[in-house]
Amino acid sequence: MVNLSIDMTDYTKPKTLSRLCLLATLLVATLLFAALPTGFVGAQATTYPEYVVVPGDTLSWIALRFDSTLDDLLAINGLTDTSMLRPGDRLKIPSLAGLQGILTTEYVALGSSLTSLSRRSQAEPADLIRANKLTSPSELFIGREIIMTHLEDTPMMTTMASLKTGQSFMEASILSGQNTWTLTELNRLKNPLRGLPMDTYYEPSDVESPNNLAIPGVKEILVDNLPLLQGDTFLIEVSSDEPVIVAADLAGIQPVFVDMGGGVQMGYGGINALTDVGVYPLTMEFTNSEGATYRFDQYVMISSGNFATDQPLQVDPASVGTDDEKAENAKFKEVVAPVTPLQQWSGLWYSPAQDADCIISSFGSRRTYNNDPSLYYHTGLDLGYCQGVDVYAPAGGTVAGVFPDQVVRGNAIVIDHGLGVYTTYMHLSQILVAVGDVVRPGQLIGIIGTTGRSTGPHLHFEVNVHGTPVNPLTWLRRAFP
Repeated sequence: MVNLSIDMTDYTKPKTLSRLCLLATLLVATLLFAALPTGFVGAQATTYPEYVVVPGDTLSWIALRFDSTLDDLLAINGLTDTSMLRPGDRLKIPSLAGLQGILTTEYVALGSSLTSLSRRSQAEPADLIRANKLTSPSELFIGREIIMTHLEDTPMMTTMASLKTGQSFMEASILSGQNTWTLTELNRLKNPLRGLPMDTYYEPSDVESPNNLAIPGVKEILVDNLPLLQGDTFLIEVSSDEPVIVAADLAGIQPVFVDMGGGVQMGYGGINALTDVGVYPLTMEFTNSEGATYRFDQYVMISSGNFATDQPLQVDPASVGTDDEKAENAKFKEVVAPVTPLQQWSGLWYSPAQDADCIISSFGSRRTYNNDPSLYYHTGLDLGYCQGVDVYAPAGGTVAGVFPDQVVRGNAIVIDHGLGVYTTYMHLSQILVAVGDVVRPGQLIGIIGTTGRSTGPHLHFEVNVHGTPVNPLTWLRRAFP
């Protein structure tokens, strides 16, 4: 029998007890440290995402954009209010403490969701929610400007080919030449079996893809000229690698899609200047050669055009609200209705007047005539004759109509530029082209006058998209494909 008793005589001495307490304390500390999460070495330093300065940025704008104060922005970056910004400078953003990566801004594209944005940027959904103060998925409407975060050590992502019916995520990843488990992790799936058709997945690439929709046979869908405004033009461009019929509807506007060749279809739409500001559903349908139809809906914001109100105008009463005016309007509406499939313009348009800045009345301005309470809006851009009276074709096209002596429009010309886009020139003193003439950009077509319903010499320049007057300045300031 082994005697397990211990002689405690020596351990009752003060020196020995002190050593025992020290050993016990070290033992407890060791156990507590071992229980801490791996890598914990004390309080961690606060991280801040960075914004890369671009030309035109100011410190005040950056602080406002990221919901910070100017003082906090200056303090965290060691700057003063007299500091100069240079493109490429990196600024820490104090209002987003705890986030990491490079901050960028973009407009929500068709098909974007919190999941697809997170997969493409490799940012945590919670970080995107916080950065954009999202309270509901419905807030990710097309055209909303959002803040994105990108970690510098993560690859750029491009859209994978959509999963076909009966195809697994594993098969799709193998066909794309990627590691299945790597793609599973990048796309935040618990396992490859969770991959679903019509969901959007991404793979590493040298070029980032803006596409957020996975429609079989469709490579890319773009909504151009965001954010959408009252009285403005929008373009939907669809690229596909197999035949597909495309249809769309936005606030009752149904663009006509034209095959441009090379698997590209384009459809232009015009938003009426009197459209109520608000959020509208954009519905798109894609029908493939086998008759299968895929439908997609997402909200789009139409914002205010911030139109002015003109002083009441005094004009000939015979030109307002009469049967002649109604007949004239119907005639011009019929002329601009056909959608010819040939695009005749290329690049940025010229100004139709000799002085592009000689604007005497803007598009969309609210106006009344002869103290009548009925509200109208200006359907075009009124250009004066500050540098001359010549009128030019702003882009290539075919003269679709020549109309002398109209009650409202006076002497007028209509040019068809293709794809449902027309321009109209009113109140001319002379018309220098004929129906069927093919005009080139910058060609002289008329002379400014004051015919029809006009209070003085000027050119009323109008752009119609599928029969809807849209803001001409959009076409003079940017190039549509």
